[in-house]
Amino acid sequence: MTITSEVHVAGRVAPGFERVRAEFERNLLERDDLGAAFSVHLGRETLVDLWGGTADARTGARWERDTLQTIFSGSKGITVTALLKLVDRGAVELDRPVSHYWPEFAAAGKGGVTVREVVTFTGRLPGMWAPVSQDDANDPVLMARLIAAQELESDPRADGILYGPLSAGWIVGELVRRVDGRPLDRFFREEIAGPLDLDIHYGTGPADWPRLARTTYGTNFLPQFTGFFHSDDPLTRRIWQNPQPFPDDEGVWGRPERRSALIPAINVSGTARAFSTLYGILAEDAVRPSDDAPLLLSRRTMDEARGVYARKTDQLIDVVMAYGGGGYRLRTAERPGPDGETFGHDGGGGSANQAWPRVGLGVSYVMNRLIALGPDDKRAGSLLKALAADVTDLGLGPAGGIRS
Repeated sequence: MTITSEVHVAGRVAPGFERVRAEFERNLLERDDLGAAFSVHLGRETLVDLWGGTADARTGARWERDTLQTIFSGSKGITVTALLKLVDRGAVELDRPVSHYWPEFAAAGKGGVTVREVVTFTGRLPGMWAPVSQDDANDPVLMARLIAAQELESDPRADGILYGPLSAGWIVGELVRRVDGRPLDRFFREEIAGPLDLDIHYGTGPADWPRLARTTYGTNFLPQFTGFFHSDDPLTRRIWQNPQPFPDDEGVWGRPERRSALIPAINVSGTARAFSTLYGILAEDAVRPSDDAPLLLSRRTMDEARGVYARKTDQLIDVVMAYGGGGYRLRTAERPGPDGETFGHDGGGGSANQAWPRVGLGVSYVMNRLIALGPDDKRAGSLLKALAADVTDLGLGPAGGIRS
């Protein structure tokens, strides 16, 4: 359904970023966006902060400045950032076995699986063997217990990268709890979101539900997964049906038990402004001199986290993937331009949350209507292309700031 010409758009862009605003408006007018926000930060300087459309299709409520949106697999970038905080402190080593911190994890031949292998999807643990319901998925303690008991994938398609939508998040969440003593949501709130004043949450409580956008599925969103959600292949079923990461009933995302759940890989919510601020900080830390104090993570940790560790075509979904050694998703091939070395993690349905270290930018596009990948969805791509063009024209330098 195309939005009418009376679409609501608010916010501002810095001089020189008018193309970005034009593409944001086109998304709402022509590209089937329902409600969305787009934000770009250079450090703590706001270059783009736009929001508009409808936050809740049922009530017609507008998308406001502080509307929260769930970013689905974009959550993985937030989760590895929390883990890397512990790596930076020396409390976790990426090449140590997970079982060093969580002894029960060694069961069924998993004793040698390292933390790095988990976050880069190279550890042969992409799915779940025990039956898991949507309600089960809301319980991280249960999921950690099930994962600790299960075996590794022996299917040869698990060689190298084999992506899974849920299991790695539960492993990292339990790892953080074992090492630090605090559950992942509290750790992130107290160690990252609170100190940096970031409106980002692992699940949301009732006080925030009035500003949480309602997720809706676009016409072709679920049909794109038919081959995975209805396959008889045992490996596919363990990864994509147990449970199905996008339930047939989109209303699941609006249920109180799901809104409040700690599901580390898919249930982080926040504002685009907060996500872009976080990735702007990471972009700065990625290129600052190694002897300078970081804002969040040291240069040593950032070099390891975003340096290419694995790049391969996933043999199940037939998509080329690249992951840095700390779990950030990378561009599959570098290219000239300000966005050639991006890292972060995209989210199912169209969201994009990235750091652009060449120019020190944090970028976030979030939306509540999920659309099929490929030619059906040009929303994020149009915004990122316009941003790259504006940055190039303005001469935004790698050390930050606009070159005169």
